[in-house]
Amino acid sequence: MSSRIRLRNRFQLLAALLSTVVQLPTVLWLCWLTRTPLPALVALLVSLPYLRQLQSPWHTTAPAPSTYLALGWWSACLVFDLLMLPASLAVQAGMPMGATWGLAGALALGVGVDAVLGRPRLRKRVVRVEGLLPELDGYRIGQISDVHCGPHVPESRVSSWVARLNALDLDLVTITGDLITHGSSHVEAVARALGGLRAKDGAFACMGNHDYFTDGEHLIRELERGGLTVLRNRGVVVKRGGARLYVAGVDDTWTSRHDLARALAGRPEGIPTVLLAHDPDLFPEAQARAVELTLSGHTHGGQLAVPGVRRLSLARFITRWTAGLYRQGRSWLYVNRGAGTTGPPARLGAPPELAVITLRRA
Repeated sequence: MSSRIRLRNRFQLLAALLSTVVQLPTVLWLCWLTRTPLPALVALLVSLPYLRQLQSPWHTTAPAPSTYLALGWWSACLVFDLLMLPASLAVQAGMPMGATWGLAGALALGVGVDAVLGRPRLRKRVVRVEGLLPELDGYRIGQISDVHCGPHVPESRVSSWVARLNALDLDLVTITGDLITHGSSHVEAVARALGGLRAKDGAFACMGNHDYFTDGEHLIRELERGGLTVLRNRGVVVKRGGARLYVAGVDDTWTSRHDLARALAGRPEGIPTVLLAHDPDLFPEAQARAVELTLSGHTHGGQLAVPGVRRLSLARFITRWTAGLYRQGRSWLYVNRGAGTTGPPARLGAPPELAVITLRRA
């Protein structure tokens, strides 16, 4: 048996074990409530098609509805598991049992549906920059990241995100990497969709690690053909009246293509800089080079996280910069949770997002 087959079998076994552990408390409770084994049978029928699909995890066709049904059900079970103890305590404290468990179930189902069908939130943040000229005060920068166009994210969905950003009449729009999932099947599609981005001073992109899970040069050619400016270890000066803004981008860190010094080499002295860097771990180096604002992605906010507590997410296993806005000295970092997904097409506690960063004078 080849090592690849063994790895796939182990992955399937792990997925089956995790899904069983997540479902077991909820299913046992439902069996007790109904006095029948029917909930266990339903859980089995919901889970098996998706577990079987994992035999070919790199499929390129559109996922079956059973994929979203299974992932939504598992997410709902996980939330209900977490609600069991507080719901039990509420009943013991005198709350009506039917209303309490009904509320817990409705909340769990709502979260389950949102985990697989959730629409990206629009996050708006303000960054105060010392020495910002009046012409750039209020300058709005849109950001879309980690699109992962592929089987779970078709071109039509990416186009809908583009339309939302275009409706905001932004000054600048940025794309911070991971535009595809893998392979070449969706390269032209994502280039067409993102090529529709419009802003007063243009649309700029940097590359992410997934963008080299295909022929990266081909992807870059398609993006530039669609009208985007791809910044690979270089920058450009954007003018607004008498003010200037330096917009730079670094290449992928996973394949060691990044060169921050080269990206900033053309920066005129004394003008604010916006750096596109897919990997947020470049932020300390960017701060050391006095970059005012770094826009990143990569983490997905963990895809699985405790809502409102950004330290408690799967992203903590890869970086300290998990999601949202950070500041060190005069430098800012915004880590976008991304619009798409990798692996299971579900998010729990880390909703997808589009971002708008507004520059203000400090």
